[in-house]
Amino acid sequence: MNAAEQLPLEATELLPWAEICLRYPDQYVCLVDMDWYEVGNPEIKTARVVGCGATRRAAFDTARDVALKYPLHTVRFTGVCTEPLIRPSLVIDDEILEFLRS
Repeated sequence: MNAAEQLPLEATELLPWAEICLRYPDQYVCLVDMDWYEVGNPEIKTARVVGCGATRRAAFDTARDVALKYPLHTVRFTGVCTEPLIRPSLVIDDEILEFLRS
């Protein structure tokens, strides 16, 4: 078991994203109390770690009770993503752009 699984939420601390990455290298972390750099920016400035694991499900399962208490939570990977990103299969050509402009 790790510290995030053993500590109650009140005992955990707000950490900057860089510190979260150092403490939980190449793991998925479940976060609450997120603070972003600006609205709409996905980069997290600080957050509270409430669970971690080798998979998304493992990170969420360790923090399920806490995540239910906090409707705003997220699971993020602290390492470098080696899988290709999922991209939408929508092609916008000149004809569609012209339609959108009108």
